[in-house]
Amino acid sequence: MIWKKIDTIKYNSIYACIKDFKKKYVLSHWILDIFKKVKGHKFDKNKKINIHRVKVKELGFKKPTKLNEIYKRLDKRGYGLIEPELAIYLRCLYKDQPVGEWLRIAVPFNSMVDSDGVPHLPKLGSALGKLFIETYWSYPGAIFHPHNDFLVLKKNDFK
Repeated sequence: MIWKKIDTIKYNSIYACIKDFKKKYVLSHWILDIFKKVKGHKFDKNKKINIHRVKVKELGFKKPTKLNEIYKRLDKRGYGLIEPELAIYLRCLYKDQPVGEWLRIAVPFNSMVDSDGVPHLPKLGSALGKLFIETYWSYPGAIFHPHNDFLVLKKNDFK
């Protein structure tokens, strides 16, 4: 199911995006650390993008499942992963997020590694009257539950 449609990205770069987001949202220390080393990234401001929201149980999993299995099933169902910079940008598209909800964003393995060498998976959250960009560990054996949601791309949207 399409979660959000992006017709234009209002930032030129991930640096400008993060600088603005620091004023509006809570960015985890890991997000800030990971994106310190991103140099020269520019958004394609006019690319049309559809972001889809998929529950782990909609992929056919009925019990806690490893991330690598979830990624395999996403691929079989025609979904693709989101580039880290776009994943961060998604925070500004979801300002009415219900309290207590956390959406994981499916990014490629090892695409968001902190300065300690730990890979991360970004997630959008709402709690304590604030909107967050946090992370969770991103390794093949990380466990997710049937009720967890992932934000992804549909492969046929970017052919």
